[in-house]
Amino acid sequence: MLFAHRGPCLKYFLTALALSMAGKLSAEDFRVHALRILDVSQDGSQSSVTAGINDSIALRLPEDATYVEGIEVSFKVPQSVADWRGSVAWSLYSGITPVPAENKINYSGNRAEVGTFGPSLSLTLQIPLTSPNNIKKSAYTRYLSDAPAPENGMFFLRLQLAMKGTSDDLMNAKLEISARPILIDKGRLELDVVPPDGTELQSYTTFIDGKNTDLSDGILLSTGSHDISLVSDFYRDEFRTVTISQAQSTMLRIQLRDIAPMVSVSAPAGTEILFDGEELDDTRLTLTVTPGEHVLRFRIGDYEVVRSITAVNGRNYNVSVSIDASVTEDD
Repeated sequence: MLFAHRGPCLKYFLTALALSMAGKLSAEDFRVHALRILDVSQDGSQSSVTAGINDSIALRLPEDATYVEGIEVSFKVPQSVADWRGSVAWSLYSGITPVPAENKINYSGNRAEVGTFGPSLSLTLQIPLTSPNNIKKSAYTRYLSDAPAPENGMFFLRLQLAMKGTSDDLMNAKLEISARPILIDKGRLELDVVPPDGTELQSYTTFIDGKNTDLSDGILLSTGSHDISLVSDFYRDEFRTVTISQAQSTMLRIQLRDIAPMVSVSAPAGTEILFDGEELDDTRLTLTVTPGEHVLRFRIGDYEVVRSITAVNGRNYNVSVSIDASVTEDD
């Protein structure tokens, strides 16, 4: 029933079908007029080049594609190309040899995806890099499910005339091709754990949102807030909340604290303080002590206060002495 229709629709169908079948049956040798390099950014920004009929475009991925799950390629189609629907084709290749370069015009490869332009003045392709992925598809884009994996860090796109008997305006037409990375909705968390001064790092366990996690090489996390906790027999437990931004690395530095008990002392100036019989030089300081029983003695003139502490690993203690006075008025 389809072949009973005549005109541009039939030509469009036959052109696309022929190109697809020819490219997927075997590798083909071809020559392009010029090759344009289009660098895909790492930060989500868009880059563009201009290409003519019979040119090719090498979509070059960023060196670090950790946050990239696909590429969106957009074509601005001139009116002359849109009017001749199906007259200009695009093809995405695999197995391209030699390695694409601007000074090379002869290539060999297999078509993996193919299509034609028109009647719309724009076309958007989505090329996935990972599977599964979270690329949002729509009626206004074409998702290339059969796209090959990138080779030499690039995808190879070719433009070519696909119909005879076209106008000279068509041969001189230029298309603007833009590319931007499709970023994953994740960021990277890296942990910098520092032991107490003068000590070597001992073992600890890291939990992210309550789950035991190895962070030695960093980890990709969904954007938003996450709870980080470090637990160890050698250090005090540490708890942090970190916010992860899309396609960005976050470094979290945690200074570990000794598990030994700590005692903070506070007394008025001039107070004589003895800790386990040894006089302290300062009336406001924090001491790291051994577990067990300790005695604090405060002397202010003839007044003396004695307090004892049973210190336990991982606990903090505050001991303070204050002098207060009240004033009353007799009737």
